[in-house]
Amino acid sequence: MNIATYRTFLELAKTSNFSNTADRLNIVQSTVSSRIVELEKHLDIKLFNRSNRKVELTSAGKALIPYAEQLVTLELEGKKQIHNSSRYDDCLKISVPGSVYREKIAPVVDRFYRIYPEFSMDIQIHKTLRQIELLTDNTIDIGFVSRIPTTKKLDVLPYITYSWILVAKDDYKVKGTITTSELTSLNLAYNHQNPEYNEWLEDILPSNFHSRININSTAQLIEYVEKGYGCAFLPSYAIKEDLDTGHFKEIKITNARSNKFHIYVAVNKKRKDSAVVKQFLELIPELNP
Repeated sequence: MNIATYRTFLELAKTSNFSNTADRLNIVQSTVSSRIVELEKHLDIKLFNRSNRKVELTSAGKALIPYAEQLVTLELEGKKQIHNSSRYDDCLKISVPGSVYREKIAPVVDRFYRIYPEFSMDIQIHKTLRQIELLTDNTIDIGFVSRIPTTKKLDVLPYITYSWILVAKDDYKVKGTITTSELTSLNLAYNHQNPEYNEWLEDILPSNFHSRININSTAQLIEYVEKGYGCAFLPSYAIKEDLDTGHFKEIKITNARSNKFHIYVAVNKKRKDSAVVKQFLELIPELNP
């Protein structure tokens, strides 16, 4: 089945309109219709319910979406790899959470870029679940994940252990030690990361508590602390330098249970012996003490 057919299916699933789909793909509407009919015949199942006014995905159509997305992604990755092969010896494909990339992996990428001009890099920002999907599909070589994947397709290496700590700017007026009951009196900000962290957060905060700011970005939380907005829960690896220099201060919570979390390096076994992967891993200090 032609990849263009799957692209057309995905676009129609988004727009729910044959005319809009044709405009977005720069094809005529009859081509959209014929491709969808062709796909339904190929799969022997109805993917859309059609009427004069609307187009709706069937349950089978909804089920097909992630697989169609994988096919289209693999085609794009294949084309990219083919084009890169004429200029570079290989391409390193990694995925990493944004905060881990900024604070830990970006310097490694800088060194790798300078030392190995024969290699290109494809860097994606994703959370753990998406990284594991990409690793399992052989779309990326290395992921930085918050839990150990169960699949046997990957080698998993311990990377960093860290804690979520409450911090504020050095001149922010707050006691250095507080109790969990005093948390609700603070201008508090946090973000939801993984189930273990969320469980710890729920354990120390009242069930009906709402933070002043809740944003899914560690970098933005650091900026808010910098601006003096209040206090924020941040991963220790992301603000170590600010704490060491005294720019930020840690606020101890006396009756909160301790928390320890982990990041692992997951390596696609099919690529672990490639030069590009081995040389990148050799530049990560925590893996090569």
